[in-house]
Parts: sequence; structure tokens; C-alpha cells
Amino acid sequence: MNIEAENTNLNDFPSKITPHIGTEVTGDKFFPRKALAEEFDSAMTRTNGAKLFGLRRIGKSSEAAACCERLQEKGFVVVKEDAQGMATEVDLLLAILRKLPTDGLYARAIKLVADNNAITKTVCDMISKATIGKTEDMLAYIGPIMAAIEQAIDRNERVVLVIDEFPWLCRSILQSDEAKGMARVDMLLAALRRWRNKGMCMMLMGSIGMVALGRQYNLDLSHLNDLSPLNTPPFEPDEAKALIDALAVGGNIQDWTADHTATLLAETVAFYPAILQKGFEQTTLGGKAVSVGRFADLFADKVRPDFDDTYYQQFDKRLKFYRELPAPLPGLLNAVLLAVMKSNGAIGRDSVHEMLAQATEVSDADLGDALNILREDGFLAVRAHRDGSQQWRPASDLMRAWWQQRRGGIQR
Repeated sequence: MNIEAENTNLNDFPSKITPHIGTEVTGDKFFPRKALAEEFDSAMTRTNGAKLFGLRRIGKSSEAAACCERLQEKGFVVVKEDAQGMATEVDLLLAILRKLPTDGLYARAIKLVADNNAITKTVCDMISKATIGKTEDMLAYIGPIMAAIEQAIDRNERVVLVIDEFPWLCRSILQSDEAKGMARVDMLLAALRRWRNKGMCMMLMGSIGMVALGRQYNLDLSHLNDLSPLNTPPFEPDEAKALIDALAVGGNIQDWTADHTATLLAETVAFYPAILQKGFEQTTLGGKAVSVGRFADLFADKVRPDFDDTYYQQFDKRLKFYRELPAPLPGLLNAVLLAVMKSNGAIGRDSVHEMLAQATEVSDADLGDALNILREDGFLAVRAHRDGSQQWRPASDLMRAWWQQRRGGIQR
């Protein structure tokens, strides 16, 4: 069978890609998804931007990077920053300024800061000359500095800001400053919203969500309401098949057949690109396809055991974090999750509410936050209908596999 020739007729998919497993893949290692690309591009060119929260290793960074490349090709100025490891909003602000082109927005913002007599020369030098100074010095003037950047934004310059692991930065601020952390994060959220309203499009990303953080620290998350929610769902079966066939061609794998592709898909827990690539890696040793008969053992011994460290512990850590949330969320989140899993499919929001109300009083606001927390954190997905009703279900087969491993499939 000539896989390359067969896939060439599938215009929506590449005929070959280079096999690679990494934190972010681009270029000939990236498998584009046309419908998803159009959704990302629409959010980043026709709205104020997007929020993209979910599990690690499900393709968020790669899709965002591909979107950034497409925006740059269209003439947008893209500033992409990873906020994980940053301790303060000052770290983020300086990183953003230093990645902007030295003319345009950057030059106007620097001039506005320098012209503000209330801001000290030391702080101005920290911003304009990248000199080393005390974070505390700049924190004292963070409001006027953010306002200066807002004033300097010109939507005709088409600047796009992408901040990865944004919730981690917010949590770092909140945990390090018990007295003023909440006010600082609310100020940051409000300032970024004003930047967007002035014309700077944004994508805020993270492997933890903002709703749970907002409930824990009583944040004003209305500042994020203008952002379109995006997600990176598992591949559809036709996409997964095309990916595997393209890997076989791109990797010059000998003796790979349609039976190999079908068997790999049958053994795969969930059709996320990194999971598919991991299965392909273990079944193409030495540039040759192993026998189809070995797939079951290879997946059982080499592929799926790694899921505990890579994926399942993410769910575990989220459940542990939920215990720190204010009442009634800790118990409510577990009850909602159990109700959905007991449904063996999809369940309406009203049905969830009725089930929970039999044991205790549940407000619509608390139930809404619980469902949105579980959605942001990769547990659940929703389908909303015209009449306002909602159907909630497990977000992926990966989540179902975690449930099976941790709960043994017991509906309790």
C-alpha cells in the first residue's frame, strides 16, 4: 500500500510530517488542523482575543505557535511570552516591552513614561534601558506605566500579545503578597482588558484555569469576559489516521501498512497528538514497523504506563487543589464530577442540579462555577442548545481512562 499517494488526495491534511515529541512543535513537525486553525485565527483577528486553558501535553502550545506564525505572515506584530517562573507583574511587563520593536508602540510608551514627572528616573531607566533595579521600585508605579502603554497603543499597528501560563503568574502574585495580592491581580486583569479595548489583541493561556483561582481569591474575572474561549480537543478519527500515515511517510518507516495505522489507533487511549506520536515512536523501532502482533504488549508496557506522570497526575493535582477552595466548592466539585460520570454519557445541567439538590441546597452560581472549573481543567465538556439547556459530558477518553484507573470504573 502506498500511504503517501493515498494521503496526497486528502487536501485537508499534510501527506507527511517529521516525527517529533516535544513541548511545542512547529514547521514540518506540526500537523495542522484546518477547522481549528480557522477558529483560532477568527478569535485573534475579529475579536479582542482568546483564553486557552487546559491540560498540559494536549497541543495548546503548538496550536498557539502556529497561530502566531500565521498572524506574523499577515503583518501582525506578535509578542509571545511564557509567564511560568515569573514572580511579579513587573517581570511580565519588562519582558513584553523588551520584545516589542523599538519603534512604534515601544517608543511612544517609553516617551510617555519618561514625560511623567511622578515616575522616578530609576524606574524609567529600568524600562527604557533594561537596567537592573528593585522590583519594589517599579511596582510602586505599575499603574501609571500600564496606563502609559494603554495610551500608546495604536490598533493600526496590529500588535498581538500571547501570554502562556498566565494563571501561574497570577497565583505567584497572590501567594507571595497576602495583603495586596488580590488588588494587584485585579489591577493587572483590568489593565490588560483596557489594552485590548484600545486595540491590542491577546491570547491568555495556561495549564490551570482562572475560574478556580478567582473563587479562591475572590478575583474580578469579569475582566476576562471579552475573551473568546478556545480549546484543543482530541483529533477526530480521520485526523488521527491522517497524522499516523503522515508520520510513517515523514519518518521513512519501512513496512508500515494500513493495518499498522488501524491497530495503533485501536490501542490509543485518546487521540491527542503527543499520545499518538508516543505510540508511533514505540511501534517504529530502528526505522522499521514492528509487527502488528506486538502492538498490544508495547502499549501496555511502554506507552500507557507513562500516562500516570504525564497526564493522570494532572487530574489528581487539580482535585487536591479543589480542597483549598471556599465552601461549598470542594464537595460540590466532587459531586458534580461523580454525577456526570454516573450518567455514562451526557447529562443535562438541570439533571445535575436536581441530583445534587436531593442532598443539599445548591445555588445556580455555585453550580455554574463548579461546572466551568471542571471544564477549564480538562474534566468536562459542554454542548449548549438554543433553548438555554446544556449537556455536560467527560471532556475526553483520556479523562475517562484516568477515572477508570483511579476509581476502577466504580460508580460510587
